[in-house]
Amino acid sequence: MPVGRVAGNYGHYGHLTNTGHSYTGINENIMYISIGMAILIAILIIMALLYILREKCQKRREKRAYYVTA
Repeated sequence: MPVGRVAGNYGHYGHLTNTGHSYTGINENIMYISIGMAILIAILIIMALLYILREKCQKRREKRAYYVTA
């Protein structure tokens, strides 16, 4: 049985110190980043849909103008 300190352990509960408390900030950051990314993706999808609708409306207007002038 060794006498004194063993390398890496500072007493009987050396491997259980700081468990659970150091990861709460990281988990909150991951949660906020995930929410931010979801909002950004939703905004990009909405912008793409609005662009598609605008293109369709422009094509309809061009067809109507063609039939009116012809």
